[in-house]
Amino acid sequence: MTLGRTMMICLVALVCAAGVAAAQTPAQDAIAGPRIELSPAQRQTIYQSISATQKNHAAPTGFRVSVGGTVPPAISLTPLPDTLATLVPQVGAFEVAMIEKQVVLVDPQTRQVAAVIREEEL
Repeated sequence: MTLGRTMMICLVALVCAAGVAAAQTPAQDAIAGPRIELSPAQRQTIYQSISATQKNHAAPTGFRVSVGGTVPPAISLTPLPDTLATLVPQVGAFEVAMIEKQVVLVDPQTRQVAAVIREEEL
């Protein structure tokens, strides 16, 4: 076998191996966990209420807010106000944080993000 052909075979094997490894690593959003489907009106109501009352946290280094992600312990979570839990019953069991001007609904048991509400998406 020639050197060029050997290098080509190695390159193809390397690319194929990288593809298999990438396929085995789930995307952050693909992780099974709590998810909340909200109407645009519900999203707006939640965002307006929480953004007016919650302290905005900076995201810790290396943390990116996304559904399925785990909120670090450095971010404090608070229960949703009773009025919001009444208006939007499906969020009653969740806690909330304001991170980088995003309202983040979180499962308090696992600290997994169930929904992210961004002002620019309203």
